[in-house]
Amino acid sequence: MGVSRDNAARREHALDAEQAVLGSFLIDPGVQQQLFARVRPEDFLSPANRKIYTTARALFRAGEPVDGVTVRDKLGQDYTGPLMELMEITPTSANWEVYAAIMRDQAAHQRLRDLAEQVLEQPNLESCRPYVADMGQVLSAGPETDSWTMRQMADDFFIGQDPDAPAPKYITYGLDVLDNGSYTELGDVVIIGGYPSDGKTALALSMAYHMAAEYKVGFFSLETDKRKIRDRLMAHIGQISLGDIKRRRLIDPDWVALAAKGPEMAKRDLTVVQAAGMTAPEIQSVAQAYGFQVILIDYIQLVTPETDRRAPRSEQVAEVSRSFHTFAQRTGTLVVELAQLTRPDKGTWRPPTMQDLKESGQLEQDADMIVLLYRPDPEDKTLDQNDNRSLKIGKNKEGRRGTWLLSFDGERQTFALLGADGKPRRRPSDRKRRKQDEGQPGQVDFWADGGEFKDTPWGQEASAK
Repeated sequence: MGVSRDNAARREHALDAEQAVLGSFLIDPGVQQQLFARVRPEDFLSPANRKIYTTARALFRAGEPVDGVTVRDKLGQDYTGPLMELMEITPTSANWEVYAAIMRDQAAHQRLRDLAEQVLEQPNLESCRPYVADMGQVLSAGPETDSWTMRQMADDFFIGQDPDAPAPKYITYGLDVLDNGSYTELGDVVIIGGYPSDGKTALALSMAYHMAAEYKVGFFSLETDKRKIRDRLMAHIGQISLGDIKRRRLIDPDWVALAAKGPEMAKRDLTVVQAAGMTAPEIQSVAQAYGFQVILIDYIQLVTPETDRRAPRSEQVAEVSRSFHTFAQRTGTLVVELAQLTRPDKGTWRPPTMQDLKESGQLEQDADMIVLLYRPDPEDKTLDQNDNRSLKIGKNKEGRRGTWLLSFDGERQTFALLGADGKPRRRPSDRKRRKQDEGQPGQVDFWADGGEFKDTPWGQEASAK
């Protein structure tokens, strides 16, 4: 009984807010432009109020005046009384944004209640999934338009550039070339592309573990069993042999190394989710349920599409890509997508490009940064196919692009940037990293509209490709 009364009170509160919003644009043409851009028809619980709103918005978009008379002419004489009442009970339009927020919240709450009732009617867990996915969409939905005037932009810019203001915080990856050469933020989309078995999962896991020191991270595995993910992580964290882990041949120094990392592991907020068969909305719903700030998807072409299964594969992958791009921006979640690359013709080798992202050019379009990981040219006898990888930043909206050489220790699932002597470079101190970022030798400093460069061993001149 108490719950029913609460629901009735909430609905009455929402209807009062709806009337206040309608009255606001009827009495004050000055609020109409913003109001019609930000309030959605689905925010109205009352069909009658929704009809008044959609009629008025159609008039506004047609360039016609919107007031009690013009709206009544469209709706008919039966609406004369209700429209007059709306204008009489609304003393001011000053608080329309508050009323709109109340409407939006109550409409979303009602939609969740309706979906929950549908979930309760389902015969099994599988049939519940579409409704749970819809719940995630409702929870992540925001206002229709988020605008910023030039004056607001300028004010915010000058405040942010104040020397006494806190320094901006960008997300790091645990690899110098990415940490110093990119400005990744929550809400971005990053792609790590690679051929099968070239190490993109190992690279992504090392990034996930690094990010989990400061963020709540979810690793969605659509291909690899969670126990294999666990073993790879332990090899990386403890710097112990993956082969010894798989054969259960750990010795005392290995256990000591893992034990020493125990306090660190306890503080890393990383969750592995077995996600085989999940759709994009289902992954997004889980991400929101867990409160993940960063999600990594291994790999994007394995996400089950919601479109017609008979649709071209490129359309299916494009739909998945657009869904995660929208999700990242709407929720402020960093989305890191692993992606397969199309292999070159058998017997040939060439460095991959962004056009090799398998099955959809939409992936390239939606990404803020694209990293390509691949083995070196087999004809180059100075490099080892097993122990070396090239890391190419092919797209970077706000940072450097180029190609760097890495060492890869497969047994310990660890990557490191190679120095001029061909040995893995130690991570420099913050002071040294700052100097490098200001143009020290070996640092390629240019923006995303520049040409592509290869950063040759550190200390040598970088040459154009």
